[in-house]
Amino acid sequence: MPNTRVEDELAITRTIQLVARAYDHKRHRELLPKAFEPNARQHYYLLGQFVEFSMSAGIDVAMSFHERCYATQHLVSPPVIEFESDGQLARTTSTVHAVHVQILKDGTRANWILGGYYHDLLARHPEGWRIRERTAIGSYEEGQFFEDAQVFPALADYTKPL
Repeated sequence: MPNTRVEDELAITRTIQLVARAYDHKRHRELLPKAFEPNARQHYYLLGQFVEFSMSAGIDVAMSFHERCYATQHLVSPPVIEFESDGQLARTTSTVHAVHVQILKDGTRANWILGGYYHDLLARHPEGWRIRERTAIGSYEEGQFFEDAQVFPALADYTKPL
């Protein structure tokens, strides 16, 4: 007899990790719709700043940040998962540590490092678990994000020098 609880936990963990892959591999349009419901809400509290958007706008918001990064690495811990009584909804908390490497116009590199937590509400769908709502809370920051950094719309070839 299959253990559906374990299968659900693995599927939920994969959905959360899929978001990090979308960001780090610059595959926002391809992967984010597989992780979020079409009308999902996202709330980001980043060290005194608040940004809120829907899923459709969220793709463009995320891309606008990540395209100004030569590389990113979103390290997301396995989530702590609590299922609602009907098993159709789950609430999760994951720790995140995100490094954003930028190349400035003068060729120097800058790192913007964020740490915090993702609090997600996920819903079961026939095609798998999808995030219905994400609240991201930033608890620390190192460096800064530069709006005027060089743009990298596609994943860089890290095996070659800049």
